[in-house]
Amino acid sequence: MNNTTALTSAADADERWEPFVHEGVQVGEVHWLSQEIRDSGPVVSGLWRISAEAGAQLPYAVAGTEMFQVLEGEAVLEQVDGTSIKLVPGVIISLPDGYTATWRTSSDFKKFFVVA
Repeated sequence: MNNTTALTSAADADERWEPFVHEGVQVGEVHWLSQEIRDSGPVVSGLWRISAEAGAQLPYAVAGTEMFQVLEGEAVLEQVDGTSIKLVPGVIISLPDGYTATWRTSSDFKKFFVVA
């Protein structure tokens, strides 16, 4: 992770998507808006997208507190207790450090996120 200090905009996101790789597996693409290392740990923000085919089902684990807003598409977070959270455009959610679920994407999906 790089410690970026330059002002970044999502306006040019189409030119700046890169593979988002977790544990050696690509799970969508990311457009980083900020990546900072602070004494309390990393703080990152950006846009994340995944196609319906690529993200049909994947394990979802949060390292740090994640807050995000759904911009496009639909998905479901199937929680360990059997309940589900439906993710549709406009939904804003905050997930605690250590949160785990199964992510199921039903259409091409994009979110704005902040992890601290």
